[in-house]
Amino acid sequence: MHGAGLTHLLFLPDWAAVFEVYNCGDSGCYSDLARLRGVKYFTWPEDKIDLIRSDEEGKHPQSGEKHLKFANYHVDPTEFREQVKKVCTFIRRLMIMFIQMVEHVRTHPKFINSRRIQRRKQMEMEAGRQKREL
Repeated sequence: MHGAGLTHLLFLPDWAAVFEVYNCGDSGCYSDLARLRGVKYFTWPEDKIDLIRSDEEGKHPQSGEKHLKFANYHVDPTEFREQVKKVCTFIRRLMIMFIQMVEHVRTHPKFINSRRIQRRKQMEMEAGRQKREL
């Protein structure tokens, strides 16, 4: 999932957040990408890491060495829901702020005036085009 997730992260909207369920001991990978993309990063809390378990030891496919990224994990469903709720709460708050900012700009007198000027110019251009066609 990490490869697809890396690509997906690049195309997230500005108000999005990234939730990496388990960073497999590589705390900088997705957090750095999220920071570079400008979105919020969440991961499983370190103090609750005992709620993640693996049935098998992950091994690198080529070298055969032990590697956390190549194991399947089970997470505590209750804690998983709590973490997802935190991410959703963050996104809702961010979207509300975004909507408020858009509304502020949309109703600002300078914005309204600039739109009027644009419409007038557009109407004048259209009228000029119609005269040339006649």
